[in-house]
Amino acid sequence: MSKYSKQFKLKVVKEFLKSGGLKRVAHLFKISHAQVRNWVLAHRLHGIAGLNPKPVRHTASFKMQVLQYIDLYQVSLHYAAAHFNIPSPSTVWMWQKLYNEGGIAALQSKPKGRPTAHAKTK
Repeated sequence: MSKYSKQFKLKVVKEFLKSGGLKRVAHLFKISHAQVRNWVLAHRLHGIAGLNPKPVRHTASFKMQVLQYIDLYQVSLHYAAAHFNIPSPSTVWMWQKLYNEGGIAALQSKPKGRPTAHAKTK
């Protein structure tokens, strides 16, 4: 569940497009100016669909595609996150850090939670 509704995000974006000023709009809606920037960029690149909640899991190949895009076009993490419809630039930063430390294997999804208990054999 997203913290902010699609309608709220759209209202923030429209206010920014109408009168500008990241910090002013952020103060008006009591959110961070980085959040306003992310929503405006996502809206510019993807329209209203860019404000929809995003899937949580990404494949290692998708993560690699994002990192290659950043290297090839020399774009910021904010722009890459918006371009690929990723909710937070910090997610891309984490992928970059993992890749630099452990290569493509570090980008593989890891199982969540506790391992399942196996039945004991007699």
